[in-house]
Amino acid sequence: MKNKKFIISFTLFIISIILLISYIIYNKRDYHQPLITDNKVDKIIDNVKELDLKETVDTSNKLIEINNLYKENNDLVGWLSIDGTATSYPVMHTDNEDFYLYKDFYKNYYKAGSLYIDKNNKVNPRDINLIIHGHNMKNGTMFGLLPRYKKESYYKEHSKFTFYTLDEKQEYQIIAVFLSKIYTVIDDEYKYYKFYNAKNEEEYNEYIDFIKENSLYKIDESASYPDELITLSTCDYTQTNGRLVIVGKRIK
Repeated sequence: MKNKKFIISFTLFIISIILLISYIIYNKRDYHQPLITDNKVDKIIDNVKELDLKETVDTSNKLIEINNLYKENNDLVGWLSIDGTATSYPVMHTDNEDFYLYKDFYKNYYKAGSLYIDKNNKVNPRDINLIIHGHNMKNGTMFGLLPRYKKESYYKEHSKFTFYTLDEKQEYQIIAVFLSKIYTVIDDEYKYYKFYNAKNEEEYNEYIDFIKENSLYKIDESASYPDELITLSTCDYTQTNGRLVIVGKRIK
């Protein structure tokens, strides 16, 4: 009887070890999976990132590379780069909100997903506020570096970001960094993620007032109607359904 119990216990132990090793290997594979699995597209993305590293970016060359990417996948609407950081990725847009949640640029499964504009946004002609979603990855990819903006000192060193459309370079000044959450339909709370366009100046100012009042620290720069905005949104794990949000005003 003792031998039988020992054999059963030992077998369960071995199975547990095998499952643990399999789990580690699987997650390690996802964690280090390249952004794009196609070598041709990967090379183009490397070329675009290389342009980011130059002190003076040749906008025409940048746009050429981004348009080369567009030929590979016409869901591409632009390229987001946060000045002075490693955050530099293509931005996608489809009618399916969750399509790029766990897919790379080349539409293959990718745990980190891609940066994508909210499905309710209109891109061309664009809404006054584009909401870009991205995963808060522990390894710093996608929007994994955004939590650093909780510190005012980090904001002061990285207060601007650039968004390249297919035909122009746009520069943005960060005007607010705040925490929020995804509320239920019946919650009587201001839902920042529902603001895409402003019917009038009053509606626009309501959004600006909200983000400024809730900013984690005081930022002198603000926005006035009809300044174009980009809102970066990622998960914040300090509360259930939490979100960390960064709002930029177009300055060029």
